[in-house]
Amino acid sequence: MDVIPSLDLLQGSAVRLQHGDFTLITKYGDPEAVLDALDVPRGSRLHVVDLEGSRRGKPAEVDVVRRLARRDLRVQVGGGIRSVVDARAWLDAGAQKVVVGTVAADAPEVLRAIVDAVGAERVIAAVDVRDGVVRVAGWERDARASLAEVLARVEALGIKEALVTDIRKDGALRGPSFDLYRALMKRGQGAGGGAQVGSSREHRLRPAPSALPPGLRIIASGGVSTLSDVVSLARIGVDCVIGKALLERRIDLREARARVAVPNAIPERIVPCLDVRDGRVVKGVSFTNIRDAGDPVDCAMRYEAEGADELVILDISATDAGRKTALDTVHRVAEALFIPLTVGGGVRSIEDFRALLRAGADRVGINTAAIRDPSLLARCAAEFGVQAVVLSCDAKRVDGRFEAIVRSGKEGSGLDAVEWCRRAEELGAGEILLTSVDRDGTNLGYDVELLRAVSSVLKIGVIASGGAGKLADFLEAIEAGGARAVLAASLFHGRRLSIGEVKDYLEGEGIPVRR
Repeated sequence: MDVIPSLDLLQGSAVRLQHGDFTLITKYGDPEAVLDALDVPRGSRLHVVDLEGSRRGKPAEVDVVRRLARRDLRVQVGGGIRSVVDARAWLDAGAQKVVVGTVAADAPEVLRAIVDAVGAERVIAAVDVRDGVVRVAGWERDARASLAEVLARVEALGIKEALVTDIRKDGALRGPSFDLYRALMKRGQGAGGGAQVGSSREHRLRPAPSALPPGLRIIASGGVSTLSDVVSLARIGVDCVIGKALLERRIDLREARARVAVPNAIPERIVPCLDVRDGRVVKGVSFTNIRDAGDPVDCAMRYEAEGADELVILDISATDAGRKTALDTVHRVAEALFIPLTVGGGVRSIEDFRALLRAGADRVGINTAAIRDPSLLARCAAEFGVQAVVLSCDAKRVDGRFEAIVRSGKEGSGLDAVEWCRRAEELGAGEILLTSVDRDGTNLGYDVELLRAVSSVLKIGVIASGGAGKLADFLEAIEAGGARAVLAASLFHGRRLSIGEVKDYLEGEGIPVRR
């Protein structure tokens, strides 16, 4: 899998558009200075887009491309290629490949002429899509051909690569269209018209692309903003172009390339959770309507037998009642398990933290006390190690933002949950257990917007919690949300899904899991 840096050019400068809108422009300066700042290694592929050329149908940034090609970079350039003459202009300027968009979708005879003139190995087809419809002429009008027709045409001409961009995602830094690329990579399933492609949260029915022709490789473009996005695309089996995320230093190019070299090296974790009150497992909805769900030891042993990677115990009454977590429950569960155990609830001091570790916990979660005294996180990390410290953050949507909630979901803190998680990482938290109060127990799916907002500002992992209701929710939390682990309670308690079923599903979708 290749990670390809990208520069969009307009009037001699490196820029970015948002959603393909020429009125929403961010300028980054001289293209060569930008490449120097990004430390793009020699020999790298560099994707270049001539935005003005794309809009007016004639190459405009030839001089800039000529300068870039002299830097020992494998330049591929697109924008304004409407004829063999245009294609040759870019190749004569030093580009190794030309990226053909509008012609690929709307002028098959011209595309064939370009391939005949320069060779199929020097042509990349660019297919820009909005809501399932191919867009051309600088994204300003619909193409005459469908996505399936364009891909079939490209493959028939011997072109080996297609750059597929979801325009809605481009420049927005909200994640790629994983569903689109997965659908393209699932060969042999046919068009299946009317299937949903894109986020399950968007509720838009769009024509599904046909199975990817076997000789065609996909390059994903648009929306990449985190290292986990790059890893997820590698797992799907596509290359990716990264522009804005590199320019804004959200992703380091060398780190991304090292990580995708072994995309399955770090498997994701499936984590059942036991909410405990007075020694019994309980469950509610949005932290209310609590009901009994069994004995903690019995539940823990069942989950370990099903293949749980870790177990979380949260004493949901400890903080509210002003008492310590029931250590005897922790001890009984720890004695029965071999998998790691994380425990939270009522932790107010280093002594509380130590007591839980002595009772058998491997890691300890802190919520309310950390907000009241953030230095507690730093002191616990110094005493017991970062790997033992978990920030448990309960977040709720309040007035258009996510607020950190305390006292088992009963009281607002006034803190922005995203900023609080970022600060907790600086203080020494080794992982974030992030629970959506709004989704907790509803089985409506994880709050992906919350997950992505937090995971995109952190280096440490995020455990997604609150709302799992079906198999696809786990995949969405990992891919779109950037979670490194997925937690569920009521779904497993009620035996609507088993941990084994979740692992089988994720593995089938290319997500590595522990076995």
